[in-house]
Amino acid sequence: MLMAIWDDGTWQPIVAITGVILGSYLIVMWIGALVWTYRDIRSRTNDIWTHAIAVMVVLVFNLPGILLYMVLRPKETLAEVYDRRLGAEALLQEIHEQETCPTCRRRTAPEFLGCPYCGTALRVPCEHCQKPLQATWVICPYCRADRVFEPAAAPAQANSAAEPTAARPQPARRPSTATYTPPAPKPAATPSEGAGSAADAGS
Repeated sequence: MLMAIWDDGTWQPIVAITGVILGSYLIVMWIGALVWTYRDIRSRTNDIWTHAIAVMVVLVFNLPGILLYMVLRPKETLAEVYDRRLGAEALLQEIHEQETCPTCRRRTAPEFLGCPYCGTALRVPCEHCQKPLQATWVICPYCRADRVFEPAAAPAQANSAAEPTAARPQPARRPSTATYTPPAPKPAATPSEGAGSAADAGS
């Protein structure tokens, strides 16, 4: 039967139809590979030259070009890169928002009034609900009570008129070590000297 078909020449239309079907299939697969490659490379990079090179590889090498493209294409898509960066930024922001002690830089909790490691005062309790309050808060966010700020102590000023200065203590006098010497007594007058003196006075 095959020999009869071969001898009659009826095989030519069958081969032509088969060739058309295979050719159409290959063309459709080729176009589909080009479209898939273009969409895939656009989802992985924004570089126009990379888009053109990827499409040209599949256009020239057809199905083997797809295998070559899958080896050389970027590993992550733009959406995956964005999600990864967004997760990293969220983690970094969470780390920055975590409260730490300003003295020892260790992690603390929002309800801590003081640092449990170094004892630094972190917050003050509310006078009404005893909740921890930050230094910059004007009212308590838990009970809406106004904060009472203590006035800062004024520096002490010297006032000589209001506060008289105390008398200075006099230093103790050191006793003198010098000895007192009395004057020598005068010699007593003799009788002859006394008479002579009287005669002189009478004359």
